[in-house]
Amino acid sequence: MRSTRKKRCPKTSLLGYGCGGLTAEIRRRVLEVAEQLEISQLLERRPAELSGGQRQRVALGRAIVRQPSVFLMDEPLSNLDAALRVSMRALIKKLHLMMRTTFVYVTHDQAEAMTLADRIVVMDQGRVQQTGTPDEIYNRPQNLFVASFLGSPQMNLVAGHVVREAGQLRFAQGDFRLPLGPVTAAEGQPITLGVRPEDCLVDAAGLQASVSLVSPLGSETHATVNLAGVELVARLAKDVIVHPGATLGLKLDPARLHWFDTQSGQALQRTY
Repeated sequence: MRSTRKKRCPKTSLLGYGCGGLTAEIRRRVLEVAEQLEISQLLERRPAELSGGQRQRVALGRAIVRQPSVFLMDEPLSNLDAALRVSMRALIKKLHLMMRTTFVYVTHDQAEAMTLADRIVVMDQGRVQQTGTPDEIYNRPQNLFVASFLGSPQMNLVAGHVVREAGQLRFAQGDFRLPLGPVTAAEGQPITLGVRPEDCLVDAAGLQASVSLVSPLGSETHATVNLAGVELVARLAKDVIVHPGATLGLKLDPARLHWFDTQSGQALQRTY
């Protein structure tokens, strides 16, 4: 008696099946996406023969080749090495511009969020903390969590309180004093100062800081300094030569400072 059970087609590779292979259109799409993802040389291998990073690129290719109306990506680059992550970020950005399709991209990597997103939703423990463009999120964080999440090195955060001296409200932390500026705060209120490392500007006539640690990175230098008992990380241009133990003049631009209520963590409202 002849069996009526359909013969299954064993999967032999990423490119085809043992029972007739792929149609010309599907083959064209697979080869095109494989070339974009730099996995053309892997198409004759079985999925089990691929590394974790290669499988992740294959999974991304399977999503792209279907040409969906919405992409849902959950940390698609997490298993790739640093160099490949950079090239893949550029590829995903290019695909987004080319396909003009909505991408919902989940990541814990702030560089991915800043470089890929048109809009960012920052979440903490399942709650939305802030929504906005990368520029809005970076330059106007609404709370301490958002402020500390984006930026490398992280924003300097210094806890202190408000004092009134010579009729002016100032931020105080030990011997460190700084004019509070146009924000709504009350004398005695615990507040936190936020300073981006790139906003610690070298100025010989500025506040004198003692350098404790220097980290040259080629394109820039990160210097850890002590400013009247307050430790800050400053991002310096590569041509600024400093050494541990040296004194460095720094200027903190009042327009670039961030102020937060320490208890609630929310940004203080500006009065202008």
